[in-house]
Amino acid sequence: MAAIMRVHGVCQVTRGWVETMVRTDGEGIVGLLRRAARVVRRRRIRRTISLVFLLAMALPVAARSSFDEAVALWLEGNDADSLPQLAEFAQDGHPMARILLARIETTDRGPSPYRLGLSREESRALFRDTSNGHRFGQSWLVPLADDGDPLARALMRAGRPEPQPEVIERLVSLGEPEAAAHATRMVAIYGSPEMKARLKSSKVVQDELAPYFDYLDARPEPQGAGLAALRKIAGERLDSRDPDVRAFSGIVALGYGFGDPTADGALRETIEDWVLTDQAAQPIADLCREACPGEAAACGFTMFALTGGYYEVIRLDSPLETVIPQERFLDSPRARLMALRRAAMAKDETNAFRASREEIAEISACAADLIMETRAEY
Repeated sequence: MAAIMRVHGVCQVTRGWVETMVRTDGEGIVGLLRRAARVVRRRRIRRTISLVFLLAMALPVAARSSFDEAVALWLEGNDADSLPQLAEFAQDGHPMARILLARIETTDRGPSPYRLGLSREESRALFRDTSNGHRFGQSWLVPLADDGDPLARALMRAGRPEPQPEVIERLVSLGEPEAAAHATRMVAIYGSPEMKARLKSSKVVQDELAPYFDYLDARPEPQGAGLAALRKIAGERLDSRDPDVRAFSGIVALGYGFGDPTADGALRETIEDWVLTDQAAQPIADLCREACPGEAAACGFTMFALTGGYYEVIRLDSPLETVIPQERFLDSPRARLMALRRAAMAKDETNAFRASREEIAEISACAADLIMETRAEY
């Protein structure tokens, strides 16, 4: 009897289940199957949306990573791989790649053999926007500035040959003080006394650029540019009538070929010490300490002179601090390569190298070896 009751209970449950199926949406089993299908579809859609969302989040990260890798390659001195990668990012609309390429094109003080070996067409394809139909392309700054990019606009204005203190202030506020160097020189040369006073009071002028104002604002002196820079290096007031001061002020202002690079004395040691200790000359200091540890001071002075003196040495800077902070650039192999190539390939007014191996070796034999090895690469 108990067994019969259990069977009866099961039958009742089964009957209720069947009746429920029949009542559901008026379609019975078909209705349940349809409802189940809708649930599965909703879950699949949610999974698909989640996957798309994750991909959307991952793609910018991957793009940033690839861009960072291209920048790292450039800092290692690898133009052959880094520049094409950066050009691809620029063509795909990457704003920082566009600005960086535009800056590298115009500020690289030591172009590599790879870059100098490019044809004009190949160079334009790497560095410029050629989609506008112009024969020579245009700087990537142009389309960005047209779209209202504040940094592109400021960088384009900064290249004009006119005094614009407001552009200097704008670049500094955008995190690009090194890019304001040309605009600062324009104010020092062409600016009114009021402009210069405003700029100095705003405290945006880099300390290394102070000699421009010192010699252009002060009472005119023979070799004033060199004297101003030499006083900056020495940290003291120097007498322009001193023969040693005159001998070294030419080298400091214009580099090798001006003054006597073989002269000894306290000022020579002062310049060597500045090259090895001041951040503005760090690429040269690091290069000489690494390649010529036994005569780093003499090597530093040689590279300083061949580069073109103080006003050229201080231009060995990051092309774009927003992407490559100045400290990172100065610590990189690229900075050392730029310093070496700039010194090795510097030429005089007749397009001849500034100095022969024998002339360089009179100052530093190790530096002479470095220079000749670098020239051979070209």
